[in-house]
Amino acid sequence: MNRSKWWMICLALFFLPAVVQSQPNPISLVGAIEMFNENSLQQELAKLDELRKKGEAIQYSSYFNPEVSVFREQLNAGTLDYQETTYQISQPIEILGQPFLRKRSSEESQKATEFETAYNRQLLLRQVKTLYTEAWYLKNKLAVYDDALLIINNALESAKARQAEGTFSGIQVQRFSIERNRYLKNRNEVELSLREVTNELETMILPKDTSTGSISIQDSLGIIPMNLEKDVLTDAALQSRADVKALQSRVDASALRLKVEKRERLPDLNLNFGYKNQSDGSEGYVLGASIKLPIFNQNSGKVATARASAQILEASLYLKEKTIQNQVNIAYNRVMNIYQQWETMQAQSISQSMLQTAQSSYQEGRYSLVELLDATRAYVDGRSLIYETIADYNQALFELEAMTSDQLFSTQKSIEQ
Repeated sequence: MNRSKWWMICLALFFLPAVVQSQPNPISLVGAIEMFNENSLQQELAKLDELRKKGEAIQYSSYFNPEVSVFREQLNAGTLDYQETTYQISQPIEILGQPFLRKRSSEESQKATEFETAYNRQLLLRQVKTLYTEAWYLKNKLAVYDDALLIINNALESAKARQAEGTFSGIQVQRFSIERNRYLKNRNEVELSLREVTNELETMILPKDTSTGSISIQDSLGIIPMNLEKDVLTDAALQSRADVKALQSRVDASALRLKVEKRERLPDLNLNFGYKNQSDGSEGYVLGASIKLPIFNQNSGKVATARASAQILEASLYLKEKTIQNQVNIAYNRVMNIYQQWETMQAQSISQSMLQTAQSSYQEGRYSLVELLDATRAYVDGRSLIYETIADYNQALFELEAMTSDQLFSTQKSIEQ
């Protein structure tokens, strides 16, 4: 007997870590964002892409890169040996300041890359918040179906008992069975959707070598009224959106490149400086200069290309600003419409106690079969709609927050203070 107890204890200690590990870890929305900042592989890929683009921008910059050469001549055919050695340094000089323009253009391109990475990170954060909110909605909808199934299963057991007593028909029992199967089917579909959304959220926030198991939603989302005007949010979006700043830097970099190409019409001045030593004892410094004559090549092709690129970016910036104004307008109206819908729903809220009251009334004979089924369906539809409205409102807020480059709540707090 003692030996069997020891075996049971050993087995329990062996399987206990696996059981604990398989339990879902509750996580808040703030915690999900922190885990994303620490573990996101998507964010790591975005940073690597930023480094690649910065490298491409650095290549456009100019560097002082002189060329060192050594010339040695030895003549000894029919005469005395004659040797001559020249040490020379050559450096092309762009006399109109193109190196400084290239450097500034390269710096603007690197700034644009940084802004683009910041904007992509904001989009990834919005995706994390969207997935969390979707998982919250599905979790609560799953609980609603569980409540409905509990009522239907109790009623079904009661109907079977009454059928055995001869006071209930088989059609009524079959009706309960059909409703149970329908709710069970819908409940299983919601559970699969919840697992799918949770898996996608885990992919974005958990480390790739994680062994912590799955996660579960902890927060209870609600409705936070928004007290900001549309024009305030539009101005905040135009001033702080990282993609706008990135495009503005691209415009500046392109304008500098156009200046470079215009000045490239005048060729570079090649300066040569060296030291010569001859076998007859003569020695001294050598200084020379050369320039290519631009007879046919006036760099007109690159100038036309650079001018078109600059005009395209300027037009894109103008269209981007108009698009942002429209996006903020639509997102703002969506938030306000859902909030008005939420206020209307408060007068007709359906609680779990109403469902329990319907079950008690049915058991006492004050509710018919149809009334109980209608009450259950009204509870499922009503509660699901409430959770859906809360989720839609938070999704709309997250979208508006992304439109304003995370300035929504900070701007609202500053106005309230």
